[in-house]
Amino acid sequence: MRRKLVIAVLLIFTAGMTLWSNGNEEQIIQDLFQDGTIQIDESADEISQNIEKLEQLYRIVDRDFLFDIDHKAVYEEMAKGLFEGLNDEYSAYIVSKESTDFSEDTLGTYGGIGAYISKNYLEYRDFTKPETYMINITSVFPGSPAEAAGLLPGDLISHIDGEPVDDLEAEDSSSSLKGEAGTDVVLTIYRNGRTFEVTVTRQNIQTPTVSASVIGDDMGYLQITQFTESTAMQVQQKLEEIGISTLSSLIIDLRNNPGGIVDGTLRIADMLLDQGIIVQIHSKSADKERVYIASPPVLVPESIPVVLLVNEGSASSSEILAGALKDNERATLIGTTTYGKGLIQIVSPFDDGYYTLTWSQYKTPDGNDIHKVGIPVDIEVDAMTVAEEDMDEYLNFIQSNIANDFVQDHPEGTQEDYNKFLSEELPEERNLSDDIYRLILRRAYLMELPYDERPIADVEYDVVLKRAVEFLTTGK
Repeated sequence: MRRKLVIAVLLIFTAGMTLWSNGNEEQIIQDLFQDGTIQIDESADEISQNIEKLEQLYRIVDRDFLFDIDHKAVYEEMAKGLFEGLNDEYSAYIVSKESTDFSEDTLGTYGGIGAYISKNYLEYRDFTKPETYMINITSVFPGSPAEAAGLLPGDLISHIDGEPVDDLEAEDSSSSLKGEAGTDVVLTIYRNGRTFEVTVTRQNIQTPTVSASVIGDDMGYLQITQFTESTAMQVQQKLEEIGISTLSSLIIDLRNNPGGIVDGTLRIADMLLDQGIIVQIHSKSADKERVYIASPPVLVPESIPVVLLVNEGSASSSEILAGALKDNERATLIGTTTYGKGLIQIVSPFDDGYYTLTWSQYKTPDGNDIHKVGIPVDIEVDAMTVAEEDMDEYLNFIQSNIANDFVQDHPEGTQEDYNKFLSEELPEERNLSDDIYRLILRRAYLMELPYDERPIADVEYDVVLKRAVEFLTTGK
């Protein structure tokens, strides 16, 4: 009986204003909810009218909603809704609780200890092996708080501020080490069977986005993983470190670089081009149209041939650089067609959050619109990949630890070791190629090396990079 009564009440309140056209019942409804009619200033523009309607609706909710209202949460949801209504995947309002991570991704700066870390997935923990459930410090940034505190690559963190890290995923581990610059974090360190505590004072850290090395005697290799406000400066520093003027050629690796700050990209393009258009910017307002042109001097002499490595993960600012170098015939593109994002967003703080808004479209120097098309390469080379139907076989072999166990028994990693692995350790029935198994073993060997000793450019095991080296060596 009680259930029937509830249903009746719902029907009355849902249909009451249309079913009860006169009498005392209509008066009850009006007394309960008051007048919700909205009078709009018809002379106002559409934005003003919408804001007026929204304000009145908000005040009705504030007046009649039974429970307490978190007005900050309501405001943030309304702001998010405004950008969602644009139906643009690149425009959004980032609320205050997410703004710190967003700022870090955009600016490349965060409050932390200055170290790269890694952590096993929880399902692969083995509590007889500390490295499988503690946080691994894989690299320490020069001049960082971590270095000042005496932390070393290979150190394991067992506790953060007295709390064990056993149940933390990698992302949670990273978040726990970050915090406002000037604050302290107490780390319990496990090193060579000994445990001790270290207090580290966090500082503002610039995330390294550029790595460089020399292949052979005089071939430069520059890897850019993202474009932040500090990336152009890092590129200049790295090129000077490897002696750019003494190099015979240069490889710039933009594979899987999702983009980032456009200004940094323009500065890097100007390091390689002494003239010509870098990019054309087209926006809603004619007075914001821009054509950016390179000017001398250059950091990379024209006499040094350049190869750019790209793939379907090279997007946005990566494509601005790729388009500039390709159309000006300054670089040969090797790999696969780029992602195809030809829109530019403005990113700005607003209130306690941020907003990102698509405000312009760019075209390459030759006027090509690459949005949803991408930039084609000059020499197509597919990276070594595992087919979707073979992914289970691939993951099962990795999780079997056969490669890791083999490395422990054959630590030298000679060519004979690789041949022995391929001839004796692989499943009898398999769909994966020997090259894939060889690459799995290579990664297992690299994981045994300190992070700073791992090769930045691993030519023999990277087919796209290997093709670039062949092109620069032979011209074919």
